[in-house]
Amino acid sequence: MASPLSPKRGLVLVADDDPVMRLLMREMLEQVGLDTLEAEDGAQALACYRGMAPDLVLLDVDMPAMDGYAVCRAIRASETQAAVPIIMVTGSDDLEAVTLAYEEGATDFVSKPINWPILGHRVLYVLRASDAIARLRIADAQNRAVLAAIPDTFFRLDKDGYYLDYEQGHDAHAGFASEHCAGRHLRDVLPHDIAQRLLEQARAVLEQQQVRSVDYELVRHDAIHHFEARLVATGPDEVLGLVRDISERKRTEEQIRRLAYCDSLTGIPNRQAFLETLERELTRSRHGGKKFAVLFMDLDSFKRINDTLGHNVGDHLLKAVSERLRETIRPSDLVSRAEQHGNNLARLGGDEFTILIPDLERVENALNVAHRVKEAMRRPFLIEGHEIFVTASIGISLYPEDGEDCNSLLKYADTAMYHAKNCGKNNAKLYSSSLTMQIMSHVKLEVGLRRALQNHELYLLYQPQIDVPSGQIVGVEALVRWRHPERGIISPTEFIPLAEETGLIVPIGEWVLRTACAQARSWADMGPQPVRMAVNLSAKQFKDDNLTQVVLTALQETGLAPGLLELELTEGTLMDDARATMITLDQLRGIGVYLSIDDFGTGYSSMNYLKRFDVRALKIDKSFISGLPQDSENAAITRAIIAMAHGLKMAVVAEGVETDEQLVMLEHYGCDLAQGYYLGHPSPPESITLMLRNQYALASPATL
Repeated sequence: MASPLSPKRGLVLVADDDPVMRLLMREMLEQVGLDTLEAEDGAQALACYRGMAPDLVLLDVDMPAMDGYAVCRAIRASETQAAVPIIMVTGSDDLEAVTLAYEEGATDFVSKPINWPILGHRVLYVLRASDAIARLRIADAQNRAVLAAIPDTFFRLDKDGYYLDYEQGHDAHAGFASEHCAGRHLRDVLPHDIAQRLLEQARAVLEQQQVRSVDYELVRHDAIHHFEARLVATGPDEVLGLVRDISERKRTEEQIRRLAYCDSLTGIPNRQAFLETLERELTRSRHGGKKFAVLFMDLDSFKRINDTLGHNVGDHLLKAVSERLRETIRPSDLVSRAEQHGNNLARLGGDEFTILIPDLERVENALNVAHRVKEAMRRPFLIEGHEIFVTASIGISLYPEDGEDCNSLLKYADTAMYHAKNCGKNNAKLYSSSLTMQIMSHVKLEVGLRRALQNHELYLLYQPQIDVPSGQIVGVEALVRWRHPERGIISPTEFIPLAEETGLIVPIGEWVLRTACAQARSWADMGPQPVRMAVNLSAKQFKDDNLTQVVLTALQETGLAPGLLELELTEGTLMDDARATMITLDQLRGIGVYLSIDDFGTGYSSMNYLKRFDVRALKIDKSFISGLPQDSENAAITRAIIAMAHGLKMAVVAEGVETDEQLVMLEHYGCDLAQGYYLGHPSPPESITLMLRNQYALASPATL
């Protein structure tokens, strides 16, 4: 039979040497809707089979030339696909004849005399049975192909946990040899705990008729492998199981988990992981009546390291910091065993780290950990040949005193950390409610400062600089002030550090430069002796790539001669990155502006760099002037600075002159210029204009 039974009429080959028998058979078969093909002997039957491919052969045993056994044997020998059903017609119910018919490949037999009314129905039954067998074979072949493509191991269990059969999949790690499992109990093959779980789930599958799965681990070939067994009921007392090695999936899941919960740079837990750990600790401490502390640590001046040495060095520093923190807060140092409560250390981002101290008994314990962390950070880090020194500011919040939720505790620890920075850095501070008010005031002040430029709340005062020998005003220093619409005049000591911190110092500095240059140009037009305008440059302004262009634009827009603009820089600004400083100074000198060092004596300049910087003037810090003339040490320092500056062909400006005695001493030491309350307070431009007019009026006609 070439194919399973189809809706078309079946074709039956009737082979018998008796024409009457063939006629009767044909009649019976046609009555049940079958077509027939007749053969008179065995040779003709074999030829018809090969030529017509009938769906069934009705074959008499006793025929001339070639008997039915030989024909049946030949048909079976020539078949390449599904076997065609063959019904042998025997002359009796002889057992030997029937046995021989089956041995030669017969499907069924009919003995004579034939029961004619049922012959057609019997043939139909055999055809249907043959068709069903063919379909089963096709389905079985398809199933085997599917199973061959699936690497899973298959097994069947009875309700008591005995393997009924077992077929190992392609993956040798996923299963055992079939002979090792079939007929044995789960506990004889697998570890007891895994076997018990599988047995419990198998019984649940039989009871609930639902698919269940069990994940477990086995050590195979000296490595841990993860497996998943999926169980499904195939009968009232039988369960089919599929086992797959999911080790690769587990590794992928672990990698995804690490990406989600571990900081990619340092390998320690990230913000999300810390928040979940903190949430668990909140629940645990709440139920157990425990206390804990959150430490929020930020590296001081980390941005400066990034800017000067590069982000690669910064990244290596962060790795080294996290490793040192790991060592510093090892579990034996903590009040509680950290490994029992998750990760105590995390990197929130940038240079911010958090530490969780569970089971806190005393506040001092948290402060002790903070102290150890500070001391650990103070030890130098050797990164790519650079010896780097950093300090840390740490804020501490306590549960339940400061807050009872994650966001509050983290926010308050952050607030305390900023307070530590404002107190001079390298500090650790506990949170208090008053800090929140300070921070809110700080934020409010920042918002106001951002609006100050737009709302024209900033203005400039000018302090005269006097030529010491002649007493004439030869320059002024521009000083920025802020008139707040609600608070009135805000001290520069309050808003200048805020401007530095927020970066607002750059746009504010640009405004100061333009305004001061415009005012200097106005005074230059008044008389024959124009005064020089001194403007302070902050560290952020000096490092701004656009500084040179900003200065050029201010000079061009106002028409001020470059020589009448003096830019003051602190020692710290100049020494922060000497190589970059030289480049910027060369650009500014190329414009033609006057350069001076402000607050000299409070920084760490070297003589070598002073020569290379090639500035025009030094301004002696007022802390050295204030003790004159009584303080002999300050007097010696002042005299030495003046002598050194003159040796380097620099002018000297003394700041903070408040008495006539100080002015006399400075003149005696050869100081070139002076400024201070004794000589003139910071004043609005109208007052300076009046002073200059009076000075010009007193000048001789020759100079006019």
